[in-house]
Amino acid sequence: MRCPAHRSKAVSAWLRRHAKNFRVEWLPPYAPGLKPEEGCNGVVKEALLNATPPAISDLMRLARREFRALQHRPDVLRVLFEHAGLHV
Repeated sequence: MRCPAHRSKAVSAWLRRHAKNFRVEWLPPYAPGLKPEEGCNGVVKEALLNATPPAISDLMRLARREFRALQHRPDVLRVLFEHAGLHV
């Protein structure tokens, strides 16, 4: 089962236009070990493990900060993709 957004005409057209630059890897609907974003979520959750924000908005701000920090860690991201069997 694929996400409906991924099956949309707009996404399909974009993928056709960029076929030389991207390879699509269809993943099972639920297989956290095969999805690099699950590893990203785990890294952020670990960073927030002892956080005690006073409000949901503060928690969201902290999570966004951690995701932004993660995007500047290509070494970590590469490992998460390799763990999922996607070699970059």
